[in-house]
Amino acid sequence: MGTSVEESTIYNLSQMSEAKQDEIYTWLLDSSNGVGFNFMRITLGTSDFTAQTFYSYNDLDEGETDFPLERFSIQKDIDLGIVKTLNRMLEIAPDIQIFASPWSPPAWMKTSGSLKKGQLKEGQAYTDALAQYYRKAIQAYQEQGIELYAITLQNEPLLEIDYPSCYMSPERQRELAIALKKELDAYQLQTKIWIFDHNFSDGWMYVCPILNDEKGYEVTDGIAFHDYDGEPTLMSEIKGAYPGKTIHMTERSIWGVSAADRIAQYFRNWASSYNAWVTMLDSTIGSHQWVGIPDPTLIVQDANHRDEYWMTPEFFLTGQFSKFIQRGARRVESNYGSADTVTNVAFLNPDDTIVVVVINQTDEDQPFRIVADREQIHAELPPKTVATFRWQRS
Repeated sequence: MGTSVEESTIYNLSQMSEAKQDEIYTWLLDSSNGVGFNFMRITLGTSDFTAQTFYSYNDLDEGETDFPLERFSIQKDIDLGIVKTLNRMLEIAPDIQIFASPWSPPAWMKTSGSLKKGQLKEGQAYTDALAQYYRKAIQAYQEQGIELYAITLQNEPLLEIDYPSCYMSPERQRELAIALKKELDAYQLQTKIWIFDHNFSDGWMYVCPILNDEKGYEVTDGIAFHDYDGEPTLMSEIKGAYPGKTIHMTERSIWGVSAADRIAQYFRNWASSYNAWVTMLDSTIGSHQWVGIPDPTLIVQDANHRDEYWMTPEFFLTGQFSKFIQRGARRVESNYGSADTVTNVAFLNPDDTIVVVVINQTDEDQPFRIVADREQIHAELPPKTVATFRWQRS
């Protein structure tokens, strides 16, 4: 489980003293003194959550092309402190894994001639160029001491909007996945390829044209989802159709005790991971260039006193999962319960501990019982409360 390390968060971190930055990292990454996030999402190039001018790793003057990618560079990521931040996080928590999502190909590859809107230009030359661009980004981060565990091929590929975005049909994404796999194999890179990275509601129509193709299926490691439309049960349907592919909830921040239930539903529907989106804006919701008004983030920085910050309740609600569920845990079958009483999700950790997260969304105390391995726990959960139970399996 984890969150994003996008440029808005990094900019706000950069306004803090190093001691306060390390406090934030401890809160995020340490499972004893924090919530123990261990799976972080970054953007390849700019996203809409940035204080900077939108950029890619291969920006050219209008009308220019660079198919050999001779002017490729992640220097802006270095200059903006993104690489430094990630390396500091890895110093504090060497076992964290990092995956990446691009918001847009370079403008010269697109029909719009801009990082905003448009789609990848037609032709195998552009497909191959974008695959090489992703491979070079993976290598460039590797050279900075940062291994990318996985890459999604395009953030929200069905969205064209007035910030970095790119429409990409499932057929085109299949071609891109095949081309990228060739690049990764040629350079002996182990980064996993995840397709889709968009809403449940469009999952079937997008995933099937890729995975029903023999080569598309072969090169795909996982399927990424967002939760802005549709229901998590779609992930179970996809998993049933393609059991050999991992499922990942790569973007959605949600609020309140009902949010904890939503996270439980993600895991009950075969998600192997969950990532919140945007870790820290300030108290004026700065800085971002999204078209809407963001909700409060997991951590909020005081815009008038940059070393001051506070956690929203959702930070700790998410921690009820991440602090106790270990990497490699397996979900254990359990009765879901009811939103009218309590709901839950259960896991078996690699150290043979059982973890059960129980959620009471109601306005009343709710008694419940956990039965496992011929043992029982009887408890009562106060209103609007999330509780985590962990014990060593006998």
